[in-house]
Amino acid sequence: MAIEVQTTQNVTIDYEPAGIGYRLLAYIVDLIIIALWILGWFGILSVVTSRSIFDLFDSSFSSGMILLSIIVVPVLFYDLLFETMNNGQSLGKMIFKIRVTNIEGTSPSLGAYLLRWLFRLVDFTITEWILGIVMIAATKNSQRLGDMIAGTTVIDLKMNNKNNQLQVPDLDFHEDYKVTYYDVLDRLSDKDVQTILSIMRDCSMSHDDFFISRLSDRIKQISGYSYSGSDKVFLNKIINDYNYLALQ
Repeated sequence: MAIEVQTTQNVTIDYEPAGIGYRLLAYIVDLIIIALWILGWFGILSVVTSRSIFDLFDSSFSSGMILLSIIVVPVLFYDLLFETMNNGQSLGKMIFKIRVTNIEGTSPSLGAYLLRWLFRLVDFTITEWILGIVMIAATKNSQRLGDMIAGTTVIDLKMNNKNNQLQVPDLDFHEDYKVTYYDVLDRLSDKDVQTILSIMRDCSMSHDDFFISRLSDRIKQISGYSYSGSDKVFLNKIINDYNYLALQ
């Protein structure tokens, strides 16, 4: 089941819930990052002081506790901190292009992130991952218990053929995608773009060269743009640029 997410430009885009495979891979990456953080601090301490944190505990309990807090606190609050401050994405989620969002498609509140974080203890630690994996695999919106209580899920940000807003020919948001009309968000409204999409998806109208030509002329008149090539290519470029910029 697709999750409708509304961008800041009032463009509604359908995303699929992230599969359990991507979520597990993102979690593994996060674990590796946490491990590197811990090992890095132990390495720094051994180089700078020629002593381990255990030696510091023996010589100065307060110094040892301060260092332990610096190392342990970010580990304990890793997911909560990143998801709250990085728009629902830990570093692992960023790599695999998945993100936490409300079921309604809005950004979760701090309370929602906190609930997800607290119930990790139940979903993964106490039940040894069994509850979390079973619920993600079995529920309609791929929600673990923490997601269901917080009203959230994790969505796959990668474009797919089921995306109703982006289901147009030659849509390709690769890393070096080139925007032609940088101010299209200011020149055209969401209603204008939805009209183009509706017509381009209608078989009878999209194959009528006269109708497409009239539509292209109308969009050029509204936007002030000029284009000497194919009318269909122009209209597709408008749609691509609009949606690409709206996602930024």
